[in-house]
Amino acid sequence: MHERPTTDPRAVTPVGRAGPDRDERCPGRFDSWHCGLPQGHGGLHVAEEPQGRTTWNDALDGRDLGFL
Repeated sequence: MHERPTTDPRAVTPVGRAGPDRDERCPGRFDSWHCGLPQGHGGLHVAEEPQGRTTWNDALDGRDLGFL
Protein backbone atom coordinates (compact mmCIF):
# COMPACT_ATOMS: atom_id res chain seq x y z
CA MET A 1 0.00 0.00 0.00
CA HIS A 2 1.29 3.46 -0.90
CA GLU A 3 1.55 5.87 2.04
CA ARG A 4 0.68 9.51 1.53
CA PRO A 5 3.50 11.88 2.51
CA THR A 6 2.92 13.97 5.60
CA THR A 7 3.39 17.70 5.92
CA ASP A 8 6.32 18.80 8.04
CA PRO A 9 4.92 21.61 10.25
CA ARG A 10 8.40 23.18 10.43
CA ALA A 11 8.13 23.92 6.69
CA VAL A 12 5.16 26.30 7.15
CA THR A 13 5.80 29.98 6.51
CA PRO A 14 3.65 31.99 8.93
CA VAL A 15 1.77 34.92 7.42
CA GLY A 16 3.75 38.14 7.51
CA ARG A 17 7.13 36.48 8.01
CA ALA A 18 10.02 36.00 5.63
CA GLY A 19 9.75 32.92 3.48
CA PRO A 20 9.42 31.71 -0.08
CA ASP A 21 8.52 34.21 -2.77
CA ARG A 22 4.84 34.34 -3.67
CA ASP A 23 5.58 32.46 -6.93
CA GLU A 24 7.19 29.60 -4.99
CA ARG A 25 4.36 29.23 -2.46
CA CYS A 26 1.56 26.72 -2.91
CA PRO A 27 -1.47 28.32 -4.60
CA GLY A 28 -3.85 26.36 -2.33
CA ARG A 29 -6.57 28.23 -0.52
CA PHE A 30 -9.62 27.44 1.60
CA ASP A 31 -12.01 30.32 2.23
CA SER A 32 -9.73 33.19 3.39
CA TRP A 33 -6.75 30.96 4.24
CA HIS A 34 -3.81 30.59 1.85
CA CYS A 35 -1.37 27.71 2.10
CA GLY A 36 2.07 28.80 3.33
CA LEU A 37 3.93 25.71 2.15
CA PRO A 38 6.17 25.51 -0.93
CA GLN A 39 4.64 24.45 -4.26
CA GLY A 40 4.53 20.70 -4.77
CA HIS A 41 4.39 19.82 -1.06
CA GLY A 42 2.76 16.56 -0.01
CA GLY A 43 -0.03 16.03 2.50
CA LEU A 44 -2.35 18.68 3.85
CA HIS A 45 -2.37 22.38 2.99
CA VAL A 46 -1.44 24.54 6.00
CA ALA A 47 -2.09 28.19 6.85
CA GLU A 48 -0.54 29.54 10.03
CA GLU A 49 -1.64 32.82 11.59
CA PRO A 50 -1.20 34.39 15.03
CA GLN A 51 -4.62 32.99 16.06
CA GLY A 52 -3.71 29.41 15.14
CA ARG A 53 -3.18 26.91 12.36
CA THR A 54 -5.68 25.79 9.72
CA THR A 55 -5.21 22.65 7.62
CA TRP A 56 -7.26 21.30 4.72
CA ASN A 57 -7.04 18.56 2.12
CA ASP A 58 -7.20 18.74 -1.67
CA ALA A 59 -10.97 18.06 -1.65
CA LEU A 60 -11.55 21.43 0.09
CA ASP A 61 -8.94 23.36 -1.88
CA GLY A 62 -10.42 26.43 -3.56
CA ARG A 63 -13.72 26.17 -1.66
CA ASP A 64 -15.44 28.67 0.61
CA LEU A 65 -17.09 27.99 3.97
CA GLY A 66 -20.44 29.05 2.47
CA PHE A 67 -20.69 25.77 0.55
CA LEU A 68 -20.73 23.67 3.75
